[in-house]
Amino acid sequence: RLGQRLDPDELADGLPITVRGQRVGTLVVNSVMMGTMLGAPEQEFLARVNRAIFLAGLAAGGLALIVGSLLFLGITAPLRKLTTAAQRIAAGDLTQRVIVHSNDEIGEMSQAFNTMAESLARAETVRRNLMADVAHELRTPLSVVQGNLEAILDGVYPPSPETIASIHEETVLLSRLVNDLRDLALADAGQLAIHKERTDVADVVQSTVTSLRPQAITKGVTLLADIAPNVPEVSADPQRLEQVLRNLLANALRYTPNGGSVEVHVTEDQVVLGAGSTSCTGQSIYPYVRIAISDSGLGIAPEDLPHVFDRFWRGDKSRSRSGGGAGLGLAIARQIVEAHDGRIWAESQVGQGATFTFLLPALRRGA
Repeated sequence: RLGQRLDPDELADGLPITVRGQRVGTLVVNSVMMGTMLGAPEQEFLARVNRAIFLAGLAAGGLALIVGSLLFLGITAPLRKLTTAAQRIAAGDLTQRVIVHSNDEIGEMSQAFNTMAESLARAETVRRNLMADVAHELRTPLSVVQGNLEAILDGVYPPSPETIASIHEETVLLSRLVNDLRDLALADAGQLAIHKERTDVADVVQSTVTSLRPQAITKGVTLLADIAPNVPEVSADPQRLEQVLRNLLANALRYTPNGGSVEVHVTEDQVVLGAGSTSCTGQSIYPYVRIAISDSGLGIAPEDLPHVFDRFWRGDKSRSRSGGGAGLGLAIARQIVEAHDGRIWAESQVGQGATFTFLLPALRRGA
């Protein structure tokens, strides 16, 4: 207003007006002055604008609160379900699963949880089956030993060498079963003792075949070894290698009928490794020693081949323990071969026998 004086604080809030570097005045605008400068329509418009801004801010805040609550519930609700399912699994209910509603991070976590739960359920099934199989395998020889000893104490059986030999045979079976279970447990834990050294595969194969030939003759089975000349040495534990050969040959002799044959073929082989492999330090061809044990038995059904290396597995469920073994020899053989960075597999056709082959990395000549 013309002639009105302003105090210093009001002047300090204004904008200086300068002309040619000289301050000639101050521009001051305040609500009182705006009220006197604006008419009624302008003041009403300004009030409406202020009210609209306030309502828009209030609506935006409410919408943000609603969206935030929905997002919070969308994150916490699946997590609560996961927590509940995890607690039930921890309590022993391995059938718990969570429903996957999305493909985001929460959905991926739910899928991972379900995969973990399925793995735990399978492991529990394997554990229970293993315990049942172990109990079954131990029960038979223990029952025989107990029955024979009670018969001797009651005077039913005389303590003759034949009776004692029968009891001793069952204790040997028990000892072998316990040792096999120990080897499997150590292999599963990655603690199976492997003492590698330069090993002549031909010598190990020949000595093993020679030691098992009397057993083959007793069964009326021909046991032969066909060893190629100049087979390279391998870095292996000779005792473990002999254990693999004994398990495979015992399996072959067990299922080969009288008049049949079991043959061991030892040759040098070369494996072409993939471009992404690091096993041969950049080489595309790597030398291996191939050992194949073939028999002229009844063979293995195609649906049974994937399971022959499973522990306690028998193709014929009705086969007795004495006739079919405990079902651990092939599982141990696979563990030992894999511990030597090799691989093992089985091939068979029903009625034409079976062939079990394993490869071991060969030492380069002159190394």
